[in-house]
Formats: sequence, structure tokens, C-alpha cells
Amino acid sequence: MFYGAYAVADKLYFGLIIQPQIFAFFTLLNILQVYWYAYKWSLTKTCSTGAILCIAYAGLHIGFWKAEERAIANHNDGAVTFLGVLPAIVIAAGFFPEFYVCVKEQSVEMSNFFIMLDIMGGVFSTISLAFDHTFDYVASITYLIVVLLDIVLVIMKVYFYIRGTQGRVHGSGIAVSSTSSCAGSQYSSKTSETSPRPFANNDNVELQQLEEGKQPVQ
Repeated sequence: MFYGAYAVADKLYFGLIIQPQIFAFFTLLNILQVYWYAYKWSLTKTCSTGAILCIAYAGLHIGFWKAEERAIANHNDGAVTFLGVLPAIVIAAGFFPEFYVCVKEQSVEMSNFFIMLDIMGGVFSTISLAFDHTFDYVASITYLIVVLLDIVLVIMKVYFYIRGTQGRVHGSGIAVSSTSSCAGSQYSSKTSETSPRPFANNDNVELQQLEEGKQPVQ
């Protein structure tokens, strides 16, 4: 929302303007899906909540946009820089819960494809700023902070892989289940070996009678 307002006010490329709006839409969609599936919200409650959040987002977006335009018109460079750097601060703050979970579990449970896609998005968005008449350094901070923090995740993932803890959280569950199944099979085999087999003696007697050419007794 903050960067979307800055992009509109600063008249960046159209792709960079709609990018944060698309992200916001899919974020809202994911949140509503959580409440729809996990909390069993009704369709009416889910749709009404989504509409209220969209209206609130649009109102805040327009407010920040107009504030940014006024700051630019009044040549208030401090306010312009603050509103441009604010999205980077919010994004960086959003990474820290993920860092905490990774350090706690000693594993980065995030796909390599997603991390590389996020890095490439930040790189190409920064490159696109270079094709404007003037390179917007304030706008580039938002993209570069994403690239930097994603690289930190990659380094952490490599480090945990070298230590042998990468993927251990989910791998331990598989190991425990396989061990339990092995132990269960061993127990069942031992039980079958030690437990008496009913009618085993009768089978041997019938087999011996057949070998001797006698009719087995029913």
C-alpha cells in the first residue's frame, strides 16, 4: 500500500504501479482463504469482510497518494524520502518473523524456486528503474532490501544444510514413522514365530498320511 501510493505519486512505470496492487489483492485473497477453510466462515461473511478490507485499502492508498503528491509539489524532500523508505521498513520488518522461525528450527522451510523468483523480481524491478530518465534511488531501496534479505535466507539455508539440520523438522517425522513401522513389523514377526500355530500338528499328520498313501482322517 505504501509503495503503491509512492509509485503513483512519483509517476513510475505502469508495471511498477500495478505490481503492489496485485500483491495486495493476492495477499487479501490468501487471508480470506484462511478464514474460509480454517475458521469455516460463511460465504456472506467472507465476501463482506473482503469488500470492507478493499474499501479500507483504497481509502488509505488514496490518502497516502495525495500526501505524497502534496509533498512533491511543496518540494518537501524529507517527507518524500520518508514515504518512499517506509515500504522498505515494513517489508524488512516482515522478514524478521521468518528469520526467527528459521533460527529456532535450524532450517529454512521455503522453496528454492520461491526465493529465486523473489530475488529475480527485485533485480529486474531495480533494473527497470534505470531505464527511466532519472534513476529513483528511493524506490530502488524497496526492491534491493528484498533482494538482500532473500540472499540472507539463501545463506542460512546453505549453512543449515552444511550443519545437517536443513529439513530436519519434517524429516524427523518421516524417520519416526518409518522406525515405528519397522519396529511394528519386527514385533509382529517375532510374535508370529513364538505364538503357537493352530492345527499345525494336524497338517503334519495329514501330510505324512498322504506320503504313506493313506487316506487322511477328517
